[in-house]
Amino acid sequence: MASVSSFRDVIANMYYNDLFNELSEYIEDNPDKLESNSYRVQSPDEAALSDFDIIMIDITDSPGNSILFDVIVSAEVEIAETVRRNRETDGIEQWFRISCKADLDDGIQNFQINSVSIYNKYRESKLGRLSEYLVPIIEKEQFDDVATDFLSEFCPEALSTPIPIPVDEVVKRMGLKVKEIQLTKHFTIFGQIVFGDCTIEYYDRNERAYKPLEVSRGTILVDPNVYFMRNIGCMNNTIIHECVHWYKHRKYHELVKTYNSDALLISCRVNETTKYKKQWTPEDWMEWHANGIAPRILMPKSMTIKKIEELIKKNELLFGTHDRLNIMENVVYELADFFQVSRIAAKIRMLDLGYKEVEGVYTYVDDHFISNYSFKADSLHKNQTYSISLSDSFFEYYANPEFAKIIDSGNFIYVDGHYVINDSKYIKKLENGSIDLTDYAKLHVDECCLLFDLKLNKASKMDIVVYLDSIMFRKATPDYNRVPTFNPDKHNMEVFNRSEELKKFHEELVEESQHLSRTTQTFSQAVYGHIKRKGYNKVVFIEKTLLSGKTYDRIKNNELNNPTLETVVAICIGLELSPTYSEEILRLAGYTLNNTPQQLAYKKLIHSYRGHTIYECNEVLEALGLSPLCAKAYKEMIS
Repeated sequence: MASVSSFRDVIANMYYNDLFNELSEYIEDNPDKLESNSYRVQSPDEAALSDFDIIMIDITDSPGNSILFDVIVSAEVEIAETVRRNRETDGIEQWFRISCKADLDDGIQNFQINSVSIYNKYRESKLGRLSEYLVPIIEKEQFDDVATDFLSEFCPEALSTPIPIPVDEVVKRMGLKVKEIQLTKHFTIFGQIVFGDCTIEYYDRNERAYKPLEVSRGTILVDPNVYFMRNIGCMNNTIIHECVHWYKHRKYHELVKTYNSDALLISCRVNETTKYKKQWTPEDWMEWHANGIAPRILMPKSMTIKKIEELIKKNELLFGTHDRLNIMENVVYELADFFQVSRIAAKIRMLDLGYKEVEGVYTYVDDHFISNYSFKADSLHKNQTYSISLSDSFFEYYANPEFAKIIDSGNFIYVDGHYVINDSKYIKKLENGSIDLTDYAKLHVDECCLLFDLKLNKASKMDIVVYLDSIMFRKATPDYNRVPTFNPDKHNMEVFNRSEELKKFHEELVEESQHLSRTTQTFSQAVYGHIKRKGYNKVVFIEKTLLSGKTYDRIKNNELNNPTLETVVAICIGLELSPTYSEEILRLAGYTLNNTPQQLAYKKLIHSYRGHTIYECNEVLEALGLSPLCAKAYKEMIS
């Protein structure tokens, strides 16, 4: 909707005269109650209204179609009094509160004014307030309360014992109905709720064309081909999402109908959007409500806690109390199955309810689920995580000198969403050439992985409007607008000191070869030495570095004396050289990496992304908006 008229505007247009007449009568009858600041008229005995402007409207929700609202106005008032037989007059500005009531039913009906009073700005706010667009003002902390109110009205049995919410029965009790139909050609809308009889367009797959369809008020339209947020979630969440719209947002649509008779439904789209919160439209707020409240209806707070405790005890008997990884994995799986929601939704609900051990299971990082991991329960506090996306880690590397210093030490390597100590006790090479955490590391991430605090993203000041607050497609954490931030706290310093001790041993092994290369070797000789040490031939070298056969020959013949920085970095990454060896190769080529974005990225890839192929490194560079290594060859290989 391009523009939205507020309730304030509608009232001003439709009922200005009514307000004027009632306010005028009050002023004429109560001149002594005015807060006169006139020097000429101290105690007015006569007053008359000249004009007024509506400043704002305080709106309170009421059962059914009714609303109560206070119209706050600034009035121009002419006042007068007789002083020593002289008639003195003056004009003043006075604010008033005009308390009104109306019904919303195919527009605004039964408008009436209940009272007029002098405005007191310190008057306490009423509960159940609506915005100027008749959208409920609900804080995130109130979502559970709203879910409880919803269930009290439409499914009270779900508040006395843990049960999967009977979604079909809830829909029936609300007087709604569900119709499954393909809504769009490209599956961009997963659901709609219809607020008035109308004709919609749906996509006929057989005829490959859009066709009209008559639908009645109170119909929930669901596209069975679209799973909530890219296969995360379920049909139940979609239907309850639309029920929340009906439960909380009908009055907004009654308002909209007063100036746009075609606005008869809400379309809930698959794509996620981000905006500055101050720029949210009424539709954005309504989506935020539905996304946050729907999973809390499907998993009511007290009953969900009761079910979680039951499942934990059951799985402790099955696995033993010490096997927390399998216990939590099973609890999430069984909780999701019981309440008929997605595993990610079940995990987020557990995190939201304080079960921090579940942080290590079903964690979604960089568009995939990473391996489950566990840690000592007391090692992780609220709003902390052991996992971080690669993009978040790059931003933190640029912004946080303490984190950059840790990464530049070469002691840590990024593996499966973690920064883990670069040691064979914690990382292993797989047969396909990639690297992974050892089984020991997965069970002891508190021993070998850096920890990150989840803090509000003050830099961007953005909030996720659609779907992510409840489902968290990219992060299974309670707040998507929290970003992982490195803090050199006790835990991280202990892990760093452990990495330093392990590093000393490896440095002693390479010290002699380093000294030899510094005194006798050229760049080409040092690189060719690493090629022979790894047992690579010309074909393997070309594949791993994306460099040409001619470059290989020049290295072999000790003829590559002035390589480009891109060539040197491609060699370091392609040959999987350690940070120590890479620094030596860069030195022999005459380079020291600076703090430009491209070279900072090179530095981070060399120091903490070792073991990943040049193709994976190029994906990282492109995701950051930087140039890939050996771009021409890279594009040819992936095309």
